[in-house]
Amino acid sequence: MNVVFHVSSGTVGDWKHALNNVRNLRADDTADIDQITLLANGDAVHLFLETSVVADRVEGLVESGVRCRACSNSLRSRDFDMARLVDGVEKVPSGVGELVKRQTAGDAYLKVP
Repeated sequence: MNVVFHVSSGTVGDWKHALNNVRNLRADDTADIDQITLLANGDAVHLFLETSVVADRVEGLVESGVRCRACSNSLRSRDFDMARLVDGVEKVPSGVGELVKRQTAGDAYLKVP
């Protein structure tokens, strides 16, 4: 099974909640998970910046195979330099478009928080 976690909030507490949910799913041996995607749009794209207070946790997720994806529309509307993203974070043209693609492909959808 594939899972997409969707976070759009700009609060650090909500980012940590999302990251904890991803960590907990990865640690659950009873869940047969093939691929996890963490998708951020809106103000949540801040969590994927190399200056984010959770950047080290994002790096760890990327290194472990979690697909971390940021909405290009959200990045552009906030005038972010795309080079400021944590290494390995992928840009997608549109967060909502990516969600539709993931759900059409059969991914389980989890909105966090």
